[in-house]
Amino acid sequence: QSVSAAAAPQTLRLDGIGPLKLGMTRTAAVRTGWLSGRGTGCPLGGPPLPITYRLRGRAAPAGVTGTAQFEGGRLRVLSFSAGVRTAAGVTVGVTTPTQMVARYRARGFAAKASFSSTFQGTFVDVTRRGASVIGAFAEGKRVTSLALPAVPVCD
Repeated sequence: QSVSAAAAPQTLRLDGIGPLKLGMTRTAAVRTGWLSGRGTGCPLGGPPLPITYRLRGRAAPAGVTGTAQFEGGRLRVLSFSAGVRTAAGVTVGVTTPTQMVARYRARGFAAKASFSSTFQGTFVDVTRRGASVIGAFAEGKRVTSLALPAVPVCD
């Protein structure tokens, strides 16, 4: 495999990335070899705390920086800060919130961007049939994180 192929962004699906699929059990997700570095999620929601992993396991693709969050033993959130793109062409560090909204609306999704003074950035929420399917956060002009089904926050 060439260096450029190894560095190519991985494509997010609305239900996951690579062998990781939202809703799968933690045991099955760990077995993929994509996860390592077990930790705990935001403590402000109260017990039980979510369980998190980094996407840096032995089988994870190079260049992907992200986390997987499990609640109730199931994969509920995937979030990424590098190395991914969506099928709609949204790439971390490249795409603006306005571009992301336009690309998903053109594909029949509902999408909106809104600035949060609390977080000093812009959240993008893409929905289908009223449910969030993908989210983004932008600090400044470009998307700095993508997440399925929505950007996790600890408030």
